[in-house]
Amino acid sequence: MSYSSTSTPGRATRTKAQLMAEGMSESEAQDLVNAQAARQYGGGMSAAELQDFESLIGRLESSKMRQAAQGNRARQRDVFAGGLASMMGNF
Repeated sequence: MSYSSTSTPGRATRTKAQLMAEGMSESEAQDLVNAQAARQYGGGMSAAELQDFESLIGRLESSKMRQAAQGNRARQRDVFAGGLASMMGNF
């Protein structure tokens, strides 16, 4: 019985010199090296992905705050309706 591995090895990190030898400008090569390092050591999220994630978290927080406010208004209406019913019961 033979087994085959389906895992793919991680991409090797290329150096700035290797990228420049492939024809990239110095600034492009440095940007790519910085992006690779950020993904490797920064949790795997690029700056754009992190910004998207933070905006989604902000939307979620604001949604939760709106839901809480809506719940508070519903409880207020229930208290008001209960008080009104109690007053009407006195007549």
